[in-house]
Amino acid sequence: MSWISAHDISISVGDRILVSGATFTINPGDRVGIVGPNGIGKTSLLRLLSRELDPHRGHLEFFGDHQVARLEQWQNTPANSLWDAAYQANRRLIQLSQRISQLESQMSQPDAGPDTLAQWVNEWGELVESFTDLGGYEWDAIVKSGLRGIGFNPDRWDDAPRALSGGEAHRLALLQIILSGSDIWLLDEPTNHLDIITIEWVEQQLRQFSGAALIVSHDRAFLDHVCTRIMSWEDGFFWIVSGSYAQYLNLRRERLSQEALKYQRYLEEQSRLQDYINKWRAGTRARQAQSRAKALNKLNQSIPTQIISHRAPSLALSQEANVRGGSLPAITLNQLTLSQGSRTWSPLSLKIPYGARVALVGPNGAGKTTLLRGLMASPTIPQVKWRDDITVGYLPQSAVAMLPDDMTGIEYAYQMGMDREEIYYVGAQFGLPHALWETLLQGWSGGERSRLKLIETLMAPSQCLLLDEPTNHLDIPMREALEHLLIEYPGTLIIASHDRALLANVSTHTWWATGTSYVFESLPFREGRTQMLNTSSAHSPSLVRKRQEGVKRASP
Repeated sequence: MSWISAHDISISVGDRILVSGATFTINPGDRVGIVGPNGIGKTSLLRLLSRELDPHRGHLEFFGDHQVARLEQWQNTPANSLWDAAYQANRRLIQLSQRISQLESQMSQPDAGPDTLAQWVNEWGELVESFTDLGGYEWDAIVKSGLRGIGFNPDRWDDAPRALSGGEAHRLALLQIILSGSDIWLLDEPTNHLDIITIEWVEQQLRQFSGAALIVSHDRAFLDHVCTRIMSWEDGFFWIVSGSYAQYLNLRRERLSQEALKYQRYLEEQSRLQDYINKWRAGTRARQAQSRAKALNKLNQSIPTQIISHRAPSLALSQEANVRGGSLPAITLNQLTLSQGSRTWSPLSLKIPYGARVALVGPNGAGKTTLLRGLMASPTIPQVKWRDDITVGYLPQSAVAMLPDDMTGIEYAYQMGMDREEIYYVGAQFGLPHALWETLLQGWSGGERSRLKLIETLMAPSQCLLLDEPTNHLDIPMREALEHLLIEYPGTLIIASHDRALLANVSTHTWWATGTSYVFESLPFREGRTQMLNTSSAHSPSLVRKRQEGVKRASP
């Protein structure tokens, strides 16, 4: 039986309708990916399903007593430590434990009557069975596994959640959802701030989860690995299809082609009828013209969907990489030893061929950013030698901090050498509207500032690009556009990213950051090869399997 049923739902914010005509059901075992560009109402749909919003129109019904947990893009926890936040995430389990302890204390009282004692024993037995089914007696081990899996080592478990960075707080909140024992997970951008190893761990938890999950994400590989259905309204019509994200894309192409053909035929028939009416309405065929007018009116009552495409915009670099080809490497490293604080990586010697597109892959903290900074330190580091005819463009993760607050976006772009027409065109492709450019940069969001620095890096003349997490704050259409641009880039690329789809489609070589060394391979990045990182976190036990299989509900 369905857990949620929606019929002809519309969602509005102010006077703007974000979602319309949404009809669907959510069943146990569903893992529904919600896709589309930023700003179309995906988060609003999750808020509707968590009962934080009411539908503008339509009927939404929930069946059964199912617990719902929603992961927000930003959320806090009042716990005193990471351990407490994770340990207390499953409220039902905590309540059962407290009631069991209370009953055990009561049953030890010598003055308890036989009838009362029997009642307590019976209740205790039922609660212990539920507690066991929920994994209560293994809860310490489950919490430890979860904290490690989400990227918190034991030396962090006593840290206060209020001291966490935004990315760390997001990871903790995601773990709380996984441990919560809830039946329905509503996940808004769950892979934000996760490295590839941790993303694979989250995928494992989702695949083991027998409840229902609705997932807003721009991570194409993640959607492909975990989703059983895809929900979308990005093209002007609401639909939900069974299968993976790749299967959705194939069905979408077919449907868009069919809808475009239907709309073209509608326009042709509309034009034919209108031409006949205009020609004969006052002539000898006026009666036939009246008949055509009725046909036209009927035709206009069922206008086919006009496709609203949000797919990858066409981007092109304004500068080409004008360097000689040949056999000279783009960069030569000779016994480069990198260090940060007390950490030191193994000496590194290699030559990267010109034109290589290198995927720099590794867990958070493994040294990817340290390596990129080391490459940019030339000529101060003699162990790093770039070709003389190469100019390097660098996008650091901290790029947004370099922007001046007291300058408007368009003034900053003028300094980049762009004219107004180019600014508006390129900005629109990166989701930066005309009006935003006239405002001070201090009022721009973090995502908008990141995209501005990405534009600056891509539009400057260069023959090599070093990009540190370039897909942050980008939706799927923009990621696809960036991907196409990088594939066509004629120079050398080194890209540190956790976007596996982009890395697999763009790269020709892979550079693995293990945390103690760097391993370079003349092979493109491929999923399933994270054993190069020498970590077991992606294969840790499931945290949700026992909780969901045959669990009895008991009210303590």
